[in-house]
Amino acid sequence: MGLSRDACLTRTVQESLAARLGPDIGVACTTPDGDPNDLYPEERAAISRAVSSRQREFAAGRTATRKAMVNIGLAPQPIGCGVDRAPVWAAGLVGSISHTRRICIAAVGRQHEVGGIGIDVEENLPIPMDIWSSVCTAEEQTYLVSQPADRRGTIATHHFTAKEAFYKWQYPLTKELLDFRDIQITFDWDRGRFLVHPQRKLQYSKCPRPVTGGMLTTEEWIIAWVFGPHPNPINTSIGAARWSTQLNASCTKNTHPES
Repeated sequence: MGLSRDACLTRTVQESLAARLGPDIGVACTTPDGDPNDLYPEERAAISRAVSSRQREFAAGRTATRKAMVNIGLAPQPIGCGVDRAPVWAAGLVGSISHTRRICIAAVGRQHEVGGIGIDVEENLPIPMDIWSSVCTAEEQTYLVSQPADRRGTIATHHFTAKEAFYKWQYPLTKELLDFRDIQITFDWDRGRFLVHPQRKLQYSKCPRPVTGGMLTTEEWIIAWVFGPHPNPINTSIGAARWSTQLNASCTKNTHPES
């Protein structure tokens, strides 16, 4: 039996991401229907009371992460789970996990080589106009309305995804909760990159400047990542996006905590 359409798509995305992220970062993509029986005992214990769909999603993230480890020459190992559902990485490792209904992506690296990693994936669907003000700064909204009408909503989703990736990268260093409008994103569409502009005084000052990220857009998904050195030691057990915004209460498109 051949691979499903989603399995073929995830393999293609993995190949594209591996080429973009380079040899120091292991990346793997799976469908989000993992097998809980593949988990280590301590991982199964962390989700023993979760509903079946959550267990499969969690298992997919762990499976992808171990594949990513192997891709950079590391032995597969358990990945713990913090009280906030964020992965607890082994000493010397950093990583990030993200998923949608159809794909799970994990990226892993050695801390001394890549510093930190934040990755986010979203469905390539438009964010409705009445939600833009929760995600975008005034200047970003002005940019959106200057774009072709049929692209505005998906460009807003690019903003959302880039900000999620930045947050996942910076939070282990700064410990600071951010509103989506605390940073502003500008895109270099031709090069598949974005630049992060802080809109108020942030603990961001501890981070290298400027912070740039990369993006990959397919028909199905929008993927953004930030990686690079942190100047200070970081607590890699903290990671999931926890924006201090009311977006989750007002938007049908929720953030995806790492899992």
